[in-house]
Amino acid sequence: MTEGKKNSKPPQLDDIPELLRTIETEKGEKSAAAIKRIYELCDVGHKQNRVPMVCSGKWDVLTPLAKCLTQESGDGRHLACLALNNLSIPTENKRVMALGPAAKHVIGGLCKVIAEDKQESYLCCICLMNLSFLEASITTILQHSPVDDGAAPIPALENPDSLIRVLEKLLSNSPSNPKSGSGKSEGVRWACGLIKNLAKSEENAILFGKTDIPKCVVDNLRNTSTPPSRWTSNSLEDFSLFVVLNLSQWDGSKDALVDAGAVEVIKPIMVEGDLQGLKATMACAFLGAAWYDFPEGGQPANKAVSELMTNIVEKKGKDGQYAYGVFKLYTATKAFRDLCISAKEMEANSPMATPSSVALCFQIVSDLVLAATDEAEGGSKYVPDAMSAEYCVQAIEAMLPTILAKEENRRSVQSEKAASEIANMLQAYANISGTSSKAQSSARNAAEQIKSVSGNARQILEIAHDLWTQYRKREGQPLDQFISRDAGVEVDESGPLDFLPCVSSGSGSSCVIA
Repeated sequence: MTEGKKNSKPPQLDDIPELLRTIETEKGEKSAAAIKRIYELCDVGHKQNRVPMVCSGKWDVLTPLAKCLTQESGDGRHLACLALNNLSIPTENKRVMALGPAAKHVIGGLCKVIAEDKQESYLCCICLMNLSFLEASITTILQHSPVDDGAAPIPALENPDSLIRVLEKLLSNSPSNPKSGSGKSEGVRWACGLIKNLAKSEENAILFGKTDIPKCVVDNLRNTSTPPSRWTSNSLEDFSLFVVLNLSQWDGSKDALVDAGAVEVIKPIMVEGDLQGLKATMACAFLGAAWYDFPEGGQPANKAVSELMTNIVEKKGKDGQYAYGVFKLYTATKAFRDLCISAKEMEANSPMATPSSVALCFQIVSDLVLAATDEAEGGSKYVPDAMSAEYCVQAIEAMLPTILAKEENRRSVQSEKAASEIANMLQAYANISGTSSKAQSSARNAAEQIKSVSGNARQILEIAHDLWTQYRKREGQPLDQFISRDAGVEVDESGPLDFLPCVSSGSGSSCVIA
């Protein structure tokens, strides 16, 4: 059979061993043809092959493909990039490719193409971005720092060939306004998409904060001529603002953004009532923007961030803006807390303290308490992380002057009951093992102030407590979990001992109490 007829047949998984031998032993057109057959096996028409090709254990297709990335031949390198991209899409494959035995070759080969500024650089950035959607991999990917065999390891920031320095060089050397769709602009765009994912961890954010990358992404936003309302998903601007948001959360990287003038650049974006406006609002909160910088007295900021918190705990996204999982609860709750603190510094009556927002904070804290309390029955469909509960406690503390504002003309026993239950819940939270000293202090301070409520009605406290109680009923949670048991002893005309079995009203008693 001639080579042409042989290659006219659709490739099969059983052809892989022979194709790999050809890739490893041949060069030029024969090698490129074999790589093309590997690519065809995992292209859009053969998605079902992608997981078996990587995870079955029958073949190692990753190492040969990664080695092809160093080829001088453009065809072979390009086809290897396409194949690795397709293989990096399934969730099952990401762990093998980013953390498995071939990870060093895969990440190293992709990094090398980016470093050499080949025309496939953007494909390599996309492949690494695909892998970085596996959050367990992001530290390993960013800390890739290649050295010669047998040489001592070099920290990523000290190695010009490390991925973080290669990405920094790519962004730093990009023209301020690269032609849209050009190889250079695509490389920068997808590099920012990769950085967006890698910046989700504090450890990585600290590394980014020691490079020029924060300045570069702020410059991307400063220099764009496209208005935020026209930014599309996965555009350079969309990615860059996400990077700003992710880096602004962490103390180790936020200073670099402030120094780059990020607040002044992103403040105007807050007026957008969409995903970009939400990202800009949270980033401004993290970066310490003054309360008067938030449009319309902070009302849109409160609404957008509160809605995001609600959507996350209800495990849903927002149509046309974001899917569930795009934002973490600790990001939303931290933004809400920072907005509450900013508002408290400027407003005697905080616009952040709406009953629904306050109730949501109660809900997140109490759900963590229930999850941490073994003897408690019931629970939540969404168990918050410890950071989110801590941020909610600190938000409650910041909103207390408004939550506890009195109604001068109305007295209410209901306010006292609500205050007692909420104070007990906060005390229970403070006593959970592992709660930080800061969170304990905030919880106990808030509990003390709330417990002191008496006499006059506190409308926001009452309504928020009622909303919180309705939520717990819907979830089937115990409603007596935070009610005080030491309420006292009922008495009647027979006195306080009437609860004893040997005492009856109007009769004598033979009981002796020593």
